[in-house]
Amino acid sequence: MRSPQPLLALLAAAALSSAALPAAASAASPTALDAVTACRAITDATARLACYDKAAGELVAADAAGDIVVLDRQGVESAKREAFGFNLPKLDLFGGKGEKPAALDRVEGVAKQAWQNGTGGWTIVLEDGAKWDQVGRDPVRRAPKPGSKIAIRKASMGSFFLNIDGQTAIRARRLD
Repeated sequence: MRSPQPLLALLAAAALSSAALPAAASAASPTALDAVTACRAITDATARLACYDKAAGELVAADAAGDIVVLDRQGVESAKREAFGFNLPKLDLFGGKGEKPAALDRVEGVAKQAWQNGTGGWTIVLEDGAKWDQVGRDPVRRAPKPGSKIAIRKASMGSFFLNIDGQTAIRARRLD
């Protein structure tokens, strides 16, 4: 018997792709996931297998066309980390049915570059490419440099605190 993992990954991808659609649109037209789940109701084994083969073929074609994206849990966590600090629409892209997505409220990284910007604050680029800018005039005792440990956490009202090598936090915002 073959492992259900590839099918489960395809089902998860279909669920993720349909999560971004408005409820009325997804109810009006069946999704690739609906086609797969409908196969479960078929009692004849041969007909059920044919149904699964057809539905899986449609999922593979949708994947090849770029209409769906397959992410495992590690991929979801990576996407959340890359988006940390941006104000994104509240779409349920990273949670399953009945599952509340875990909130990411803190990331850690290493500074790749750091410089004082035109306003006298610091701009820090992390190794993963995330660019953060100091907001306000809070002093930084030890200047950040490549290799500095950076910890960023959510603060109130959509703002963020950034710690450089364990120093007192400064307010920051994500640039890109």
